[in-house]
Amino acid sequence: MGKVILCEARQAVVPYTFVNTKVEVYSYEELCFYIYNNAVLLNPEQFQGRLVQWIKTELGMEGLAGKLMELLAGDSSFIEILVAILSAGSYYETAEIRQFIDKQELVTLLPAEEKTKLRADSFLMYKRVLKAISLYDGILRQEETIEDKKFLGDVYHNKGVALAKNMELAKAKLCFLEAYERNKKKPSLEAYIMIRLLEAPVETVQSEAETFGMEEPDFARARMLLEDAVEDSRNTAVYTRYEKALYNKNHGDYEAFNQRVDMLLNQWKEEFREQVV
Repeated sequence: MGKVILCEARQAVVPYTFVNTKVEVYSYEELCFYIYNNAVLLNPEQFQGRLVQWIKTELGMEGLAGKLMELLAGDSSFIEILVAILSAGSYYETAEIRQFIDKQELVTLLPAEEKTKLRADSFLMYKRVLKAISLYDGILRQEETIEDKKFLGDVYHNKGVALAKNMELAKAKLCFLEAYERNKKKPSLEAYIMIRLLEAPVETVQSEAETFGMEEPDFARARMLLEDAVEDSRNTAVYTRYEKALYNKNHGDYEAFNQRVDMLLNQWKEEFREQVV
């Protein structure tokens, strides 16, 4: 369960934006929550200049800003800098900050590819799918040097999720298949079968599923999940605009059709720009 953010300190008029996720924070408490839950996406460069200035001017926390400047100028570790922020108020208790430190210390001990996957997974959570895919690809380029095949399967699976979110279903299908061949996990096979159901008759896909050892209840579940996903897609604003555009075209109103298509294209262009910035 997420933590309720009760803001006791001053609210910023101008938010601070974490560029790589586009998340805006308006208060000290929101800043702490973001740091606590997204440390894997942070780096020391983000704490040079702009963020410290924002803490000083927008939050009015001159003491914290000064302490951060001292830590940044010295030999302090990045964890110490983050802990200084978390400890400056009462949003997190001492035990929670200790847990944060322990977790970050464990992360530093992970192999490089596992750290990269953590970052990619976080970008995927924030729907920054292009960044996530790029990081997953970086891991997979080293596949021959990684012994943990289940880990590689999980990387392929999450890359498949990212590709599916980016409407690259053919590539996503192959990733889910590669994932299942390595991790033998039901969700990977299920995702592969769901995409296959979009492109082939049910009987054909069911026969293929049986060759993988998928049982009838699991195949029925995959069909149900796909039906739910299709139904949910029909309730989106994009689908509604698409239907209206088709209605205009079918009734000869090409001016309205072109306007709606332009709106869709502009929306997709904007979403793409958000991904690459």
